Amino acid sequence: PRDAPLARALRPRPRAAASLPAARARRTVLRAHRAFKAKVDPKYSLAAAVAAGEAGAAAAVPQSFDDVLAELSIAATSVGGGSRWLVECLPPGLNPELEMTCPYDPSRELAVVQALLRALPDAAIRVACPSAGDAAMSARAFDGADGLERCSFCGLSSAPGAGKNPAGVVMRVFGKAPEPPEVVLVVRPRNSVGDPVIEDVMTVAEAAEGVGATVILLNPDLSQRVTLGIHQKDKWASFVRSFENLYHFSNFFNLERPSCRQIERGVFRFTPARGWEALHAIPLLTSANGDLRRYGRDPASAPPMPFLLAAAAADRPSRDLLSKQMDHGKKLAKVLRGV
Repeated sequence: PRDAPLARALRPRPRAAASLPAARARRTVLRAHRAFKAKVDPKYSLAAAVAAGEAGAAAAVPQSFDDVLAELSIAATSVGGGSRWLVECLPPGLNPELEMTCPYDPSRELAVVQALLRALPDAAIRVACPSAGDAAMSARAFDGADGLERCSFCGLSSAPGAGKNPAGVVMRVFGKAPEPPEVVLVVRPRNSVGDPVIEDVMTVAEAAEGVGATVILLNPDLSQRVTLGIHQKDKWASFVRSFENLYHFSNFFNLERPSCRQIERGVFRFTPARGWEALHAIPLLTSANGDLRRYGRDPASAPPMPFLLAAAAADRPSRDLLSKQMDHGKKLAKVLRGV
């Protein structure tokens, strides 16, 4: 109590309100580094997406199996004499990667063979099938067909295995033909362990070169199934590269788990007029994904799908590059779908 007056005297006195400085309004300004500023990639702008969509519309992508056959027939008209050609027509039913849900369909293969035979000029054609049974089935299917009177069928490989009897291969393909063939169509040759069919195909190609005949491979699988020496490997690879691309069609898809349903993403194709093209599907507003049923037996069950041009090249891209090109097309398709 005795120190109370002293404490009151030492207590700091508040200053008058008029003497206080005016409070400043605080502003927060964010200055981000230029590397973190949002940028618009010109590759995925609206103008780039529209240009890709117009190019895809001009490409006239086949929307059904009949459209694929019509496009193949047009490409086959450029076949010349004494050359080697490669045809890969792999819609559902002929694509080995789709055999889980779309098994191999012999009727579709016969339809592709018929489209090729009718597109070729009037010439003696020898069709070498995978086996004698396939040759007999094809002969019965085309018996009496108009315009195919000069076509004959045979089996390529014999029972002992491929590559063991070159003289027998030449005799079956050329010696037993009704007339000297001008075109040899080898259907679905596939290597397997212990049966390198490529050896028989090489024999046929060498014999055809001697008589000036054209050789066409349809849907081959001549990949290596066993370990080879470097000389044999180079020999096989050089032979496969000697064939020029005539036509290619295959679907690019994803598998939906666990149903294993194919979700269409696009089309990969080659034509002599346009070269190699990767085309990505543009999802419709009513459906987020495409449906490969358009290329099945009932094309009306799935609506047509618009496409955009993801990439075009003169040389065939690798699988990794094709996947990157389709990812690029997917981003462009999202821009168009958003619009």
